[in-house]
Amino acid sequence: MNKDDFAALMKRLDICIALLLQIVEREGSKLSAKDQIRTLHSLGLRPVEIASVLGKTQSYVNKELAGIRKRG
Repeated sequence: MNKDDFAALMKRLDICIALLLQIVEREGSKLSAKDQIRTLHSLGLRPVEIASVLGKTQSYVNKELAGIRKRG
C-alpha cells in the first residue's frame, strides 16, 4: 500500500467514524460535540485526528479536552 492509498483509506475511515457518531444516541438525543470528543479521546485518537473526524479545529478540540480533564 502506497502513501496515497493509505491517506485515502484513512479519509474513508474518518468519514465512517463521523457518520457513526452522528447516529449514536444517548437517552434519545444525539451526542454533544464534547461527548463525541470525550469518546474519541478515550478510544485513543489524538486531538488532530478528532478534529479531522468531527470537522472542528484542533484548537477547539484541545480546548474541550482541557475542560474535560479539568472537570474530571
